[in-house]
Amino acid sequence: MPSTDWSGMTQRVKNLFASNWRSLHEDYSRLENGRYPGVYLLAYTTEELEGKKVEEKDVFYVGMSHAGVKPRLRQFIDGLEKRRGHSGAMRFFTEYTGGRGYSKLSSKKTFFVTSISIRCSSGKKKRNAEDLRKMGQVAALEYYVLAHIREKLGREPELNKK
Repeated sequence: MPSTDWSGMTQRVKNLFASNWRSLHEDYSRLENGRYPGVYLLAYTTEELEGKKVEEKDVFYVGMSHAGVKPRLRQFIDGLEKRRGHSGAMRFFTEYTGGRGYSKLSSKKTFFVTSISIRCSSGKKKRNAEDLRKMGQVAALEYYVLAHIREKLGREPELNKK
């Protein structure tokens, strides 16, 4: 059995924090390799972060998907309005919008996103043993990112708290 490159996790975390924010609502569909499993970060702020380097202090939520980052972000966006399909979005809907939906907020805050994906086949009928190992790396990467933020800030992102 091939060994899993856990040391590669540190480099992936570095790569994620070396990336730039993009508007979630206007630009998420153009995320690189977004059809593959991966980890995504969301910022929620009044600041204009478009094109700016990701900083730990700006991360509002860390999420992951085995089905693909883009479809998961679509679920998040839908959940902001309808309280369904994504646990973080449902929490946001309840705690931040008072059950009215994101589009009804008078706040000037908006969401920004960045992501990193690991190319593999996640479909049950198509995936092989190596694909399953890579999917395991995606799950581990989410926790590596959370640990990185906790080390830097002494806390986890606001929407990840339960």
